[in-house]
Order: sequence, then structure tokens, then C-alpha cells
Amino acid sequence: MIKISPTHRLILVHTICHLMLIPMIMFGTWQMFLAGFIWYQWIAITAITTGYHRYASHNSFKTGKWYEYYFCILGLFANAGPVLTWASAHRMHHFFSDTEKDPHSPKHMSALKVYFGFWGESLSIIPRSLRMLANNKIYMFFYNHYFTLQLTVAVVMLLINPYLFLFGFCFPVVLAMHGFGLVNWFTHRKDGVQNSAVANILTGGEGWHKNHHEKPRNWKLGKTVWQLDPGAWVIQLIKTSS
Repeated sequence: MIKISPTHRLILVHTICHLMLIPMIMFGTWQMFLAGFIWYQWIAITAITTGYHRYASHNSFKTGKWYEYYFCILGLFANAGPVLTWASAHRMHHFFSDTEKDPHSPKHMSALKVYFGFWGESLSIIPRSLRMLANNKIYMFFYNHYFTLQLTVAVVMLLINPYLFLFGFCFPVVLAMHGFGLVNWFTHRKDGVQNSAVANILTGGEGWHKNHHEKPRNWKLGKTVWQLDPGAWVIQLIKTSS
């Protein structure tokens, strides 16, 4: 039996979802694209930037246990992979930012490898990046069953309605890959870490990457009124402490 690595599974899902753009364009309507875009924004804002990143990776705020179930489930729709590996890799990105040990630095690997997620092929998680993650039973459950759960969700959506599968699953996966791929690639330039209003459009606040690197544990990434940070708005509503 052929074994497929987690990184290649994620890339396979990305590839399938990109191919599904063909029937989306052929048979979809602008209303379907709009609904899919709004659904993706909900996922990116309330689960990925707030949950995977600011909560799990940086422990930037506290809230109820329900939220861990919530963002782990919604992470299935963005093809983000298990939060255990996502958060560990992100911590390593901060430990070794833009050095050869950085998991996805465009200074030390090709832009395409960073953008499309192939950097995961050479990822080797270090123990200290797993602190407070590996002991979490919810994270471990999703780590062990992520792709089974994701396949189940996709098949159920397809059986309910093919359009639900296309615009409720595939379209968000496509947007997530390009949004967060853009953050990994475009915000790290030769002259240092940069903010990007363009990357921010698809990532719920992640575009203010320079701000984040300056204060990694701050749950507010936008510094000014014009630096829109929807993730921070959500956190303001659900946090119990910071």
C-alpha cells in the first residue's frame, strides 16, 4: 500500500479543489461565489487567524474549551492541516525567522515552495514547539483523524448537494491556500518582514505580519484604525482573559 505523507495529502486536496474551479465557473452563479467567499472569510477570521494562530500557536488569549472544538472543525474546510502541526511549524517560524531553520522562509527556499506549501516536505518538528499542544486531547484527536474527518465532511457535502461541495468546501480551500501562501511568501522580503494590505484581504488580519513579529503574543495585529483586523474583533467578543 502506497503511503502518502501529510504534506502531500494537503497538496492533493488543494489540487483537487483547484480543478473543481472548472465546474464552479461552468455551472456556478455569482451568488454562489459570493456565498463561498463569505463562508471562507468566516472560517479565516473566526478559526484560522484567531484559533490556529493567535490562540493555539501563541496562547494570546483565553476562552472556553468549546472554542478549541470550533476552530479545529472549521480548519477542515480550509485544508489547514491539524492544528498541532500548524501551530508547531508557526512557532518554529518565530524561533528561527528567516534563517535556514525557518520552515518556510522565502530567503532560503523557492517562492513557489513557500507559496504552495511544499515546505512541509522537509519539516521536522522540534520538541519545544510542541509545548502545551501535544498534551491537548482535542488537538491530538484532530491530529490523528484529520484527513478521515475532512474526507467525511467533503463526501457528505457532495452527497447533500454538489454545489455545497464546490462552494462550501472546495472554494474555501482554494482561497485559504492563496491567502496564507501569500502571507508566508510576500511578507518576508530581503529587507525584512513587511505588512501587506493585499494579503490581509484573505486572511482576517494576518497581513499585518510585521506588527505580529514585533509582538508575537499580542492578539491585536492591526496597530491603527485603517489596519483592519477582523480576527481581533472576534477575540474581543469571545476572550475571557489575555
